[in-house]
Amino acid sequence: MRRYFFNLTNGIRTVVDADGVQLEDEEAVRLEALEMVADLREESHITGTDWSGWRVIVRDENGCDCF
Repeated sequence: MRRYFFNLTNGIRTVVDADGVQLEDEEAVRLEALEMVADLREESHITGTDWSGWRVIVRDENGCDCF
């Protein structure tokens, strides 16, 4: 399995995923990214944090952008 890192950016600031997560394939990576976005949306209703304008950048263990 490969390790993938799910970073968040708004073009000005970046929140770096230093740990990453090991996933089996590209479909698992997509599902993890979708779950992350859903969690952030849910959290924003609780904390009032505005994540609009932010996006997820997924990189593999070699630093290559996956999507």
